[in-house]
Amino acid sequence: MTKGTPSRRGGKIVHIICRRCGKHSFHVQKKVCASCGFGDTARRRQYSWAKLRDGRASMKVHVRKH
Repeated sequence: MTKGTPSRRGGKIVHIICRRCGKHSFHVQKKVCASCGFGDTARRRQYSWAKLRDGRASMKVHVRKH
């Protein structure tokens, strides 16, 4: 008899360190970095909505007014 839910093996490796940006965002199967777009495009992945507004601290940007 087992002790409830049996232990399982470790999960598969999905993301590894990107060669271009150095973040742990390079998808092994897709061969594309989720952070900088390496493998998909020669240009860096960047969006206007991802930039900090007015140079404020990152925690203050995400505070919503109700």
